[in-house]
Amino acid sequence: MTDETAVPDLGYLNSLLVDKFRVKRQPVAITLCRDEPPPGYEPVKIVACGVVRAAEGGRRVYVDADNHDCWVGQFHLGWLPKADGYITDGHYLTDAQGFYTPEAAARNKAQSHSLPQGRIRALAAAPLDQVPEGVHVDLLVCVVDPQRAMQIAGAASVREGTFPVGELGASACASIFAAPVNTGNSVFAIGDGGGRMHNRLDAAEMFVSIPRAHFRYIVELIENFRIDPKKMREVIMPSHAAKAAGGAG
Repeated sequence: MTDETAVPDLGYLNSLLVDKFRVKRQPVAITLCRDEPPPGYEPVKIVACGVVRAAEGGRRVYVDADNHDCWVGQFHLGWLPKADGYITDGHYLTDAQGFYTPEAAARNKAQSHSLPQGRIRALAAAPLDQVPEGVHVDLLVCVVDPQRAMQIAGAASVREGTFPVGELGASACASIFAAPVNTGNSVFAIGDGGGRMHNRLDAAEMFVSIPRAHFRYIVELIENFRIDPKKMREVIMPSHAAKAAGGAG
């Protein structure tokens, strides 16, 4: 690819992730809908982060201010008035979880990423290889093991030198939808208890969320993927460099 602003073919990107990198779960395309949801996407009354799991199952879905089942997701997507302090100040955390102090809960919400009020009207999700023609895709979300999280979220770091953002403690919807938009960067996230439960992550899985501008770096990473362990040892480990030099002589 010579055009640095171009987005790779989504079917090809999906194939690289599934067939070359062997990700076990279906990559998901996320669309931040400034206007109406795309045609062919169905409204669902689920938690916002749950659109990932729904799309993994082959569905094209969306949540919005009227179709949802989570006030926290509403807040982080910019649909809940900030005057509603029960959610925005974290009171729900202390009411439902005895280990949260009120101060920590308030700081959790204050430090978590949220989209600006009115930035989007809906959040849509579809399997990465089943996005209808003409639908703009803003994010790629995938549930993977730590090794693949390192590689996929770190793709920009090996192509342009930008380290990804690591998220721990925030709600999953804040980390995988708002954080990559606000930072313009790739994100890897453990997710919160609810986000992990609703998306059925096992103990060895985490989320990665990649902004549109970084899609091409995943393609470039996989197309150029090569590791020479012997050479790596020689260039960084004095003991192996000495052996290599001795053998060459």
